[in-house]
Amino acid sequence: ATLLSRATANSPIAIVRTIMFCALTASRASATSVSNHCGRHAKIARRRVKGRIAALPPARVAATSANSQAVVASSSFTMGALTADTAPTREALAAEIASTATAKRLRSEEAQWAEGAGPPHTNCKLRLFGQSEDKVRVTLYRDTAAWCPYCQKVWMMLEEKQIPYKIEKINMRSYGDKPAWFLQKVPSGLLPVVEIDGEMVTESIVIMQILEANFEGPRLCPAPGTPEFDEANALLKLERQLFGDWCNLIFRPSGGMGGLFGGGAKASFEKTLDKVEAALAVHPDSPWLLGGDAPSLVDMQYISHVERMLASCLYWKGMQLRKMERFPLLENWLDAFEQRPSYQATKSDYYTHVKDIPPQYGPGYADDGAQVEAATRAIGGLGSSWRLPLDLQSPGALEPLSPHMDPGEEVARHEAAYKLLSNLDAIVRFCCRAVGRPGAKRFGAQLADPYAEPDMAWEAEVDVMLRHVISALVSGSALEGDAAAALTKDMGAEASNDRAKLASCLAYLRDRVGVPRDMSFPAAMQLRAHLNWAIDALSTS
Repeated sequence: ATLLSRATANSPIAIVRTIMFCALTASRASATSVSNHCGRHAKIARRRVKGRIAALPPARVAATSANSQAVVASSSFTMGALTADTAPTREALAAEIASTATAKRLRSEEAQWAEGAGPPHTNCKLRLFGQSEDKVRVTLYRDTAAWCPYCQKVWMMLEEKQIPYKIEKINMRSYGDKPAWFLQKVPSGLLPVVEIDGEMVTESIVIMQILEANFEGPRLCPAPGTPEFDEANALLKLERQLFGDWCNLIFRPSGGMGGLFGGGAKASFEKTLDKVEAALAVHPDSPWLLGGDAPSLVDMQYISHVERMLASCLYWKGMQLRKMERFPLLENWLDAFEQRPSYQATKSDYYTHVKDIPPQYGPGYADDGAQVEAATRAIGGLGSSWRLPLDLQSPGALEPLSPHMDPGEEVARHEAAYKLLSNLDAIVRFCCRAVGRPGAKRFGAQLADPYAEPDMAWEAEVDVMLRHVISALVSGSALEGDAAAALTKDMGAEASNDRAKLASCLAYLRDRVGVPRDMSFPAAMQLRAHLNWAIDALSTS
């Protein structure tokens, strides 16, 4: 497999030599299947992989091209855990997905994004808001994985003020190397950065103030010397107090008992949240901290960390902050954000946050107790939380799904299928890292391994399994007997170790699906649950 991975379409002699070597040394394939095994890899070696999956946690499964579906004909072969390939071909899946309203919408949006138009999205590289590209003065350098809270607030402000801008995505140090050209521009490597008329500006709050002072658009900060300006400064000071109390709560071991949730740090955090709740009551006709019809710079300063507080307090401390009687105005404020496209495009889910917070802030300290255990299992995908059938609108759901961000089950399934098929070659290769070699250079994020070496001997098996998953996502038939039977038919009856390795490939992808980078929260949940459906079938067949 290593030799084959080095053979390219430009070196046919190397391919032939490699095939001969595999035919002589193959131990996994039977005498009758060696030619199929090697022939399959010859096709793989000749096929140019379109795109390269980002080596970041969670896995980047967003489409690199809507037209990247290469046709792989179904065929029968004996290889590892598979005895057949009964999954629909890529060609058949592409035709089926293309007929859906979701795929038509996504293709239309992709065309708009290429022109700097359309709704905000993590895949956008240019935003024009109806102006010509020669009017662009701003370039935003933000993190590739859409993890950084400081990037998020600047990103939202550019959208809310409708300032034309370009986007460059840069790795955070916790999950990959930064490009040399960026370090030449910004030696510290810190994000976010905006380049305005060739000048580099760092620090999110400074960036936001400069954008407010130098660009037209809705006013997001009161004028200096006014009572509203003093109110904004007082609220920004309160935000820093809330941030500090959150850090003391999450990133230090719990102290003595006390407070609504127990623990001195919890009590301090609650009291500060009470102050935020009181601040939200100052303007009763508006959900926003400074009143008005739209969020201000102050609201954006708050939301990026409050979003991460919701996930981390629940996961490590068992504290549910959503839909609580104690904080009704906080809930109204969150609901108002969830109606805005700028926030919908940047909002993450709880699972992504509990994986992206430790590399940035340090490890979270979990309390004991049933509430923490239940939250850890639900957010971490244990038990039934990532298994079909999903009910994301359940009244008891720990992570509420806003009706403003819920497209419905079918649309979510089709979005996941579209993204998966559109970049399938790269995603198959990404999955094969699970049975390959870890990279020599490691990074702070637990799931990051950008230099991992995939074992491409498993490419055919993974490809078949993912086509079964895509088919189930499109049809919604995962819980029907025929779909499970078709998947099971392609598995060998004896090679339990091979099935376990194949299941690990699917789990590698499942655990690295990120929101919003890869897809929306409802689509990510559908993909995770359907991958578990295939994993469970591998475990029980």
